[in-house]
Amino acid sequence: MSCGHPAASRPSPPIPVATLMPTPTGPPLSTEAPAEQPADSGWITTSPGAELRRLRIDLGGGISAQLRVVRLDPAQVQFQVGYAPESPRSISRWAREGGALAAINGGFFDEQNRTVSLLIIGGQAVGESYSGRGGMFSVAQDGALRLRGLADAPYDPAEPLAEALQGWPLLMQPGGATAYSFEDGERARRSALAIDRAGRVLLIASPNASFTLAGLAAWLASSDLEIDAAVNLDGGSSTGLILTGGSASEQVEAFVPLPIVLLALPR
Repeated sequence: MSCGHPAASRPSPPIPVATLMPTPTGPPLSTEAPAEQPADSGWITTSPGAELRRLRIDLGGGISAQLRVVRLDPAQVQFQVGYAPESPRSISRWAREGGALAAINGGFFDEQNRTVSLLIIGGQAVGESYSGRGGMFSVAQDGALRLRGLADAPYDPAEPLAEALQGWPLLMQPGGATAYSFEDGERARRSALAIDRAGRVLLIASPNASFTLAGLAAWLASSDLEIDAAVNLDGGSSTGLILTGGSASEQVEAFVPLPIVLLALPR
């Protein structure tokens, strides 16, 4: 099911849907326990301009969160918003059809798969901007990237933007301060978009239902990711992240087809 407007109501965290797996073929599976993966893989360079990091985070109380972070260099990667309300698709299909190096799910959408906030695609605006809340990632006509809070820096329709998408809530204010601290206790799959202090773009996904929004905001602010600003995307069943090719890859598949994504393409 699709995700509604975040301000209208707070839907219950989505119930994870079991993923069907193919029947194994070939030699019998080993009965040995799998090797324990490190809690932090460190940054793995996967291809020019792209790095991957896998984290396992102890949140206390017996709760452990997984986190996947893709870090992208705008000098070698360009960004496009994908929007297909009439034909939503998996994150892997979005990446394959768009020739993308990486992709992450976008912002919130209604039951008809239409955006409930502003998108800009190839210079054309779709939907209406959040007012007084949320955040916006944008690519200017000259290629400059920005992630800002809309309460402090509202969207101006006269802005010369090539691409943009919005999310809610803003997790970290530009400058690195935590922007969201309301603790509702709701743990869910999460996805976020960030820019670090070096101007690199971070695609962030937590594929298990461990983080609350406030908990994710607090962890990002205290982490060594050097984040300047971050915004929450449409998590829960929509959480999807993919990094393709190179020396390593990563795939977090959403439980629902996605009508909105952010694509990262090699220059």
